[in-house]
Amino acid sequence: MTDVEYIVGVYHYLNANPELNGDSAYYLLYLLDDKGLLDKIGAMKLYNEHFKTDLSSPVHEFELNKGKIGPFESVEKLNQFAFRLCEELNAAKVSLLSVQEYNTLLESTISMSDFHRDLLEKGNILENIDRKKKGFLSRIFN
Repeated sequence: MTDVEYIVGVYHYLNANPELNGDSAYYLLYLLDDKGLLDKIGAMKLYNEHFKTDLSSPVHEFELNKGKIGPFESVEKLNQFAFRLCEELNAAKVSLLSVQEYNTLLESTISMSDFHRDLLEKGNILENIDRKKKGFLSRIFN
């Protein structure tokens, strides 16, 4: 994975498989970075290696193929995943918004620049303070 400046994640609490009486859980629907939609392949790999739970049955594997990353049993687990992804991509921060929060921003924001700013400022923001340390130390030792 390559370095990015920031990550915005949009999540939703849903029952991915109601026809199979599946459990509801949190799923990460979209990942954005400073260039647009973030490639989810690395994120899915990270999820499979470190966050897969008993909720992650073969049925949920199918959901990964539809672009959803999860399930996460709680917002706390989703936050842990997002922060780990932030570290993996060496991003300065990650901002998580629910679908409802994202839609509210979309409806209430007038300009594209305001929408972009609000995406970074209105969500649950987790900062990667190690990135700043690495940047500072690498300038000293290089």
